[in-house]
Amino acid sequence: MLNRTRSYSLVYIISAFAAITGLLFGYDTGVISGAILFIRKDFHLNSVMTGITVSAVLLGAFIGSAISGKMTDIIGRRKALVIVALIFLIGTLMTMIAPNDPFLIVGRTILGMAIGIGSFTAPLYLAEIAPTKIRGFLVSLNQLAITLGIICAYVIDYLFAKQGDWRWMLGFGVFPALFLFIGTFFLPESPRWMVLKGFLREAEETLKNIRATEDVTRELTEIKQSIQAKRCSWRMLFSKQLRPIMYISLGLSFFQQMTGINTIIYYAPTILQQAGFSEATTAILATLAIGIFNVIFTIVALPLIDIWGRRPLLLLGLGGMFISLTAQSVAFYFPELAYMRWLTVGSMIFYIACFAMSLGPIMWLVISEIFPLEIRGLGISVAVSSCWAFNMVVALTLLTLIDSFGISGTFWVYAALCVLGVLFVYFLVPETKGCSLEQIENNLRAGRAPRELGVTLRKEKLVRVFNAMEVEAETASAE
Repeated sequence: MLNRTRSYSLVYIISAFAAITGLLFGYDTGVISGAILFIRKDFHLNSVMTGITVSAVLLGAFIGSAISGKMTDIIGRRKALVIVALIFLIGTLMTMIAPNDPFLIVGRTILGMAIGIGSFTAPLYLAEIAPTKIRGFLVSLNQLAITLGIICAYVIDYLFAKQGDWRWMLGFGVFPALFLFIGTFFLPESPRWMVLKGFLREAEETLKNIRATEDVTRELTEIKQSIQAKRCSWRMLFSKQLRPIMYISLGLSFFQQMTGINTIIYYAPTILQQAGFSEATTAILATLAIGIFNVIFTIVALPLIDIWGRRPLLLLGLGGMFISLTAQSVAFYFPELAYMRWLTVGSMIFYIACFAMSLGPIMWLVISEIFPLEIRGLGISVAVSSCWAFNMVVALTLLTLIDSFGISGTFWVYAALCVLGVLFVYFLVPETKGCSLEQIENNLRAGRAPRELGVTLRKEKLVRVFNAMEVEAETASAE
């Protein structure tokens, strides 16, 4: 018991350092929501240029996530985190000193590359070092860090809003980036990556250290057995065997981004101003309340992911998001009613609570679990790149959609997508709670249906026992 406590303590510390990537992810995506109110005035931006400035980080994230799979497979997960920290530092300083909007867009694109690589590498790294029993909790620490980064961004936005000092809003991210850079030199490499590259002795030593036990033979053997003598390739990724998990990962990426989260994270102050909170500081303060609930319900979700499971939280969350988006649509349909602005705030808080307990952390978790080891880097890279592509589409089109169809009609579209998301999760997404990465991989190779990829050996035995009992009962009844 003492060994297990010590083991988990060390893994928690390692995971907390790796999750600083998520903190920077959240800060640099969230800070623009307040800063853009003042950047727009200083650089005289129209709706199109505002959208480009906001979404430049998403273009960089798409590029970064697209190259991260091969990069982390070649140089390792830890070295990739070092590179992420350096790019964060460069991009943050560029945005802080930007003399004009084109320079700012380049700086935010570079920041986006750090976010893209980090959003891929951190969940992958956390999944590969985590014990099976707490894997959901540890991987989701990255999502908690994202929410903390967002709320830090809102606080900084509020503190500098009175002066309209958007440069310090953007530049404050240099401090966590520097902390991450220092911390990465103390992280161990992923033992699964080391096995994949043939560094068996080093992998064994790392496992002994992070598990606080000398007996890691079983885990090491399972990792070695999961590796097939095949070269990782695009053809392999889209083979008949792996196609179901590609559908799952791409679908989760689609629904995480296309069900309206960016309307809250990127444009909450803008939307709240349209709802009746005319002062920039007031709108940012209301947005801060939304950020606080984002953190609270992400914390609530962390233990539930490994207790309730992934599927129940996804289904409940998407249902709640549908209700919230419908309420927001109604609130903006009757703008003349003064109390409707409070319905807007309340429904946005309810939405972020539901998202924080479902699609927020669980998308990153599931895509880090379902790919086989030898194709994991490339597979997650494709899923994360798609996620950022969908994110970019929403950010680029949101203000234009609002100008064309109004906020009410836009929210109806997102609400309808939540309904499709419920159907997708119910019929396709597996429950991976309590199932090792190697067992998920074995189920995939055995040709199991997508929903059954998380079936453990114990569950299989129970199913066979119940089937045998049913057969015996039918035979006895016939006699």
